[in-house]
Amino acid sequence: MLQVLVAEDEQWIRQSVVEMIGRIGGDFTVAGEARNGEEAWALIQEVWPAILITDVMMPKLDGLALIEKIMAHRVPMTFIILSGYDKFEYAQRAIRFGVSEYLLKPVQMDQLHEALRQSGERFSEKGELNQILVTFQNLLDRFDPEDTARFYRKSLELFERVLLMPRYDGPTKLNLLRLFEHKITASLRDMQSPLAPGPAIELSSEDDSVKQRLQGLLEEWVLRKNDYDKENHHLSMKKACDYIHVNYRKDLSLTQMAKLTNMSISHFSLWFKKYAGKTLVQYIQEVRINKAKELLRDTSLKAYEIAEETGFSTQSYFVRVFKNATGMPPSEYKKRIGS
Repeated sequence: MLQVLVAEDEQWIRQSVVEMIGRIGGDFTVAGEARNGEEAWALIQEVWPAILITDVMMPKLDGLALIEKIMAHRVPMTFIILSGYDKFEYAQRAIRFGVSEYLLKPVQMDQLHEALRQSGERFSEKGELNQILVTFQNLLDRFDPEDTARFYRKSLELFERVLLMPRYDGPTKLNLLRLFEHKITASLRDMQSPLAPGPAIELSSEDDSVKQRLQGLLEEWVLRKNDYDKENHHLSMKKACDYIHVNYRKDLSLTQMAKLTNMSISHFSLWFKKYAGKTLVQYIQEVRINKAKELLRDTSLKAYEIAEETGFSTQSYFVRVFKNATGMPPSEYKKRIGS
């Protein structure tokens, strides 16, 4: 299954693309949604998607600048550009970054399907690198303070696996190790740890020194996290959930919710998933669907009116999400509940 991240600041376009990917199905599934480049970059470092679909013009960090940042960090991904601007300079810049799929709005489903297929084929050679990043992310996300020995052992095994990969050259291995380092140090900064700068990771015949550098960072991360987890994040996450239940009609974003709880985007995303058991997007959709059920039971509103009342940008998107959640379209749900 290939995870897709959709970055688009216009809600109705973003949800339209998400809906089309849902209809296309097959090997493609939406891993997350972002309404600006900053949110997208934070989510990339949490879900490590295979494919990024991004608008060119977005606030805070535009699509091409986002791709440039991803390329600078050499994150294994492929890209699809969306744009309402039919200008050659955008295509030129996109080509320089290795983007071969450039779709003009409004996007047609057959065009998107083909772009996803092409991107999936290009991604296949990067799949092993992506899986290593996902594995490391899972180790961090599922950290158990009662079993730190296992955490260290699995982490060191993963570092060793990277160092011994026969298919890849030194620079590729080095980049993966630096992504590990970047992930750990970013998490430490989120926890406001006074991190002293260390030597840059470099591959040499002294592979043990590389592992020792990363192990030292992990040890600091574990020590800080054990203390940090004792702080009261429960109230912050409850505050976020309460806010969603009141404001579910709005186009709520990671940026907005992180600001509400005084956290970074990546930190909020991680903690919300731990607290709620699902991503922010999934939680918001669950709240909206529950409200839609209530309206279907207690009012005579039409489907398009309920879609608008519950924060869905289009009736078709509302119907698809409702059917995925309940196993039936809204009309059948209303009929059954009324009988």
